[in-house]
Amino acid sequence: MPPHPAADEMTERLYLNDPYLTRFSARVVSVSDLEGRPAAVLDRTAFYPEGGGQPADRGTLASAAVLDVQEREGVILHVVDRPLQPGEVEGAVDWQRRFDHMQQHHGQHLLSAAFERVLEAPTISFHLGERTCTIDLDCSIARLDEPALRRVEAVANETVWRNLPVIARDFVAEERARLPLRKEPVKGERVVLVEGVDASPCGGTHPTRTGEVGVIAVVGAQKWGSGKARIEFVCGERVIRLVSEQAKWLAGAAEALKCAVRELPEAARRTADDAIARRKTAEALEREVARLQAAELAARGSPVVAKVERASLARAIAAAVAERGAIALIAAVEDGRAHLCFARPRGPDGPAMNQLLKQSLQIIAGKGGGSTEFAQGSGDPAQLDEALRIARAGVEQTK
Repeated sequence: MPPHPAADEMTERLYLNDPYLTRFSARVVSVSDLEGRPAAVLDRTAFYPEGGGQPADRGTLASAAVLDVQEREGVILHVVDRPLQPGEVEGAVDWQRRFDHMQQHHGQHLLSAAFERVLEAPTISFHLGERTCTIDLDCSIARLDEPALRRVEAVANETVWRNLPVIARDFVAEERARLPLRKEPVKGERVVLVEGVDASPCGGTHPTRTGEVGVIAVVGAQKWGSGKARIEFVCGERVIRLVSEQAKWLAGAAEALKCAVRELPEAARRTADDAIARRKTAEALEREVARLQAAELAARGSPVVAKVERASLARAIAAAVAERGAIALIAAVEDGRAHLCFARPRGPDGPAMNQLLKQSLQIIAGKGGGSTEFAQGSGDPAQLDEALRIARAGVEQTK
């Protein structure tokens, strides 16, 4: 990247004073590149550069599409799809994307304040994603049961619906000292303040009133590291999209289970219980089939070399053959993979199954492992017969 512009050419950040500004004129003061893509530095911009957990704006500069906006050492670089020439340009910010980010980011401030107020759980970090947003809390997941999450959600939404003024400006040190800041400022003097609710240093774009967030919905919580938790949430228009999306999923599930949407939990439980019972029955039948086949195969002598239909059956037969005092070299081809299961009777004597498997896996370019008594792995089925032949030869050599 070429040298940075001089201090008197640094970009005026229009978005800080007016986050609703979407059209502006500016002068291209230098043309650069960022990771191989053309990038322009302007004397003034309404484009927000990625930072503080908030993604960059999109839009156009003259006839060029703005693909990204990044800040490097205080310089705002507008990454465009074609080079711009120095001179005057007209800029247009994608308002739908900007307003969505304003809703999500300010909603995060209100939600983080609610978590501190209700649960004394401070926010560590924030990420505004394409579909949902997350905040990481310094809080054990054990404290974030469903009732606790709904209490916090209700407190945050109460602030939204009170439609309180949002003040976002630079506060001098003396002013900041009088504010109950939720966190210490990292850089700059800008604070986003909702009187009596939250005061947080932030350089992002925010609405002028809390009501513009619309609504905040907490989607869920999960453990995130030691003693930490990650909260997933959405705000504003994203809540509508999420409700529509989930309604479609629920309708599809209800149709598949032949029940009403409100009956889904019970229908899902019945289906799961039935699936567990069927699986247990199938496993018991497979064990019985394995026992019968193992008896027939072991009667022919050791080692038993055979190919069966499924990998699970191969494992069961190998174990059953070994229990009958014979060495088992069993294979199956399933889902385009060759599966090998080698087993021998327990005890200090006999060939090492893991060593035999290692030699066979070299033939089929596979992976696996195990112990001296039982080993399994899988690979390319094209050379499966040769792999079994190598294994049989290895057993014969130990006799």
